[in-house]
Amino acid sequence: MEERTAAKKARDFARADAIRDQLSGEGILLEDTPQGVRWVRKRA
Repeated sequence: MEERTAAKKARDFARADAIRDQLSGEGILLEDTPQGVRWVRKRA
């Protein structure tokens, strides 16, 4: 998630989206909120 945050700060949105997709494939959903990134595990 730190790498994704760094990519967003660098405005490398393609990389940030790729990281989000990778984590989603591993069962982790990311949600951007005004307070920061929140993550939850997908239920099986």
